[in-house]
Amino acid sequence: MNPCQATAPLLALSAAGLLDADEERAVREHVRECPACAARLESLGNLAGALSALPAPAPPADLALRTQGRLAAELDSVAERRRGGVLALAGAALAWISWFALWELYRILTGGIDSLLRLQWPNVWVWLAISMFMVSLAAPAAAALARARRRERNIL
Repeated sequence: MNPCQATAPLLALSAAGLLDADEERAVREHVRECPACAARLESLGNLAGALSALPAPAPPADLALRTQGRLAAELDSVAERRRGGVLALAGAALAWISWFALWELYRILTGGIDSLLRLQWPNVWVWLAISMFMVSLAAPAAAALARARRRERNIL
């Protein structure tokens, strides 16, 4: 890499006054020896001066308020996802506990686990009925929870 290629990225930073002392010294040494880089640095310096003379646009009056609102919405979204995960985990744990409780209840009512392991049609129908009953209880409860969460979000 020749010295011009190494110095070229630093010329704009030098014109804006953003280089540290060592880099600035290296750019100045190279510019003294290279007329092409000196001309580029001069044009970049003129451009930086012209840009600094322009008035800076004023930020909108409600910028801070809008930024705070967006930040609060993003934080609420993150918290909502976290709550959704906790609810899903709690629902899975409840389903697991309910299933084992029903299994134990079935064992007690039928007189032992051996009747559970025999796949006879009446047992399959009983388990199917129990499963459908659990689903018919869980689905409206989940829908009610989702509806309540939507109402909460709409209020805010």
